[in-house]
Amino acid sequence: MTIEDFVAKLEKILPFEAGLENDKLGLQIKTDSGEISNALICYELTPEVIEEALSYKSNLIISFHPLIYHPLQNILNTERVGTLVQGLIRNGISLVVCHTNFDAYQKGTSWIFANRIGLVVTGFLSENKYLQGLGFGVVGEFPSPITELDFLSRISKITYSPLRWCKGKSDFVSKVAVVAGSGFSFAELAYEKEVDAFVTADISYHNFHKYNGKMMLVDPGHWEMEYFVAKALKELFEEFFNGEVSFFVSNIYTNPVRYFAEKNYNLIQENNLLNISGK
Repeated sequence: MTIEDFVAKLEKILPFEAGLENDKLGLQIKTDSGEISNALICYELTPEVIEEALSYKSNLIISFHPLIYHPLQNILNTERVGTLVQGLIRNGISLVVCHTNFDAYQKGTSWIFANRIGLVVTGFLSENKYLQGLGFGVVGEFPSPITELDFLSRISKITYSPLRWCKGKSDFVSKVAVVAGSGFSFAELAYEKEVDAFVTADISYHNFHKYNGKMMLVDPGHWEMEYFVAKALKELFEEFFNGEVSFFVSNIYTNPVRYFAEKNYNLIQENNLLNISGK
């Protein structure tokens, strides 16, 4: 299968037009017009991920986070993006990005997170007006209300991370909105839907103030809400491509955020990544 054939078929299940308007999706780097040998799926690109692809003899990397997001004025080996672009081209590895188009998938990033904490998903937080069955974020409910401590414990258990949060209107949680990654722009919509709690990442201090006592906000961290995406993409692609391409999940821990606390949260996160990738 050529890279062009791969991208065309991929778009049938994860259409690029379903992603956010300014996101950078699809084929970002093409280095070879030959057949795809196999593909390595990663959360985001680092030099170690490129080395990993070489060890698998992969000539395609599928990344969740885009490598090229802003227009490149130059390609320098003194900058992160320039170094990685050079590394891909030098080693004959193409790059395809599946980001917010997977977020918009019916069982995409937010759905997976919600399912992991025991929510029964009832629908999208924001449905796509033009593409049926696609949207951003999810709303779900617990079979019966749980305490805020139980709610926080469930999130911490799957993210292996300390949590930043503020109190909501009640000490119990039943209806919850989830937007994995940087999804605070959906907070007002979540509030309008009268959820007890909204879980997303990269919430600022003043936004915690805005909803304190009105809607529980929980921020587990950006990587922490999405680290499972590479494995989920592999499972989806293996079913969809039906053996036409072999897929591997990256084993590289890429979270740049360090924690100082009583526990070594980063070590716990890294060990868990090894477990879910089957290494």
